[in-house]
Amino acid sequence: MLFHIAGAVSSFAFLLTWYGLGKQISEIRHREQCGQKSTLGLSINQFVSSYFAFFANFIFAIAVDVFNHYLFWTRLGALALLLIILFKIWQERRTAVSGLVYYFSFFIFIAGLLSIAFRPYPGIAKMGANTLMMIVTLLLIQGTVHQILTIRKAGTNGALSPSLFRSILIKDLSTLGFAFTMPFATAWPLLVLNGASVIFRGALLLQIEKLSKKQRI
Repeated sequence: MLFHIAGAVSSFAFLLTWYGLGKQISEIRHREQCGQKSTLGLSINQFVSSYFAFFANFIFAIAVDVFNHYLFWTRLGALALLLIILFKIWQERRTAVSGLVYYFSFFIFIAGLLSIAFRPYPGIAKMGANTLMMIVTLLLIQGTVHQILTIRKAGTNGALSPSLFRSILIKDLSTLGFAFTMPFATAWPLLVLNGASVIFRGALLLQIEKLSKKQRI
C-alpha cells in the first residue's frame, strides 16, 4: 500500500519536471523568435547527462520483475521532451558532437521501447541495468558540474530555465522517498542516482539563483 501511495506522489511530483522541461523549450522558442541565440548557456553535457539519468530510470522500470508503471510513464514523457531540447541544440549549433548526441539519444529511446518485448530481463540484464545507473550517476555529476562552470564563466544564465531545475529537484526528492518503499537490494541504484542528483542539481540551482540576483541588480 505504501509503495503505491509513494509511487503516486512521486509520479505527481514528476509532472513538475515535465512542466520545467516545457518551460525550457518555451524559453528556447521565445529566444528564437526574438532573434537571440536560443541555446545560449545550455550545456549539451548537462542535458545529455539528464537524458541518460532519465533513461536509466526508464530501463530500471522495464527490467524489474513487476513492471514499474510509476517510473516508466513519467520518464517516457521526460525523454521525449529532452529529445526536443537536444534537437534544438543540434539545430542551432550544427556541430558533429551535438548531432551525434541527438541521434544516439533518439536511437536508444527507440531501443528502450523495443526492449519491453523481452522483459522481464534475466539476472545478467538487471545487473547491466544497475551498472548503467552507476555510469549515468557519474555522467550526471560531470554534466551538472560542467553546467555550473559554463554559466559561471559566462556570468549569465543565458537560456537556462531556473524552473526546470527547481522541478527536477522536487522530482528527485520524491523519487528518493519512493525508492525507500522498495527492498534495498532492488532500490539501491535509484537511491544513489537520485541522491547524487539532489546534491549536484541543488548546487546548480543555487548558482542559477545567484546569477539571477546579480542580473537584477
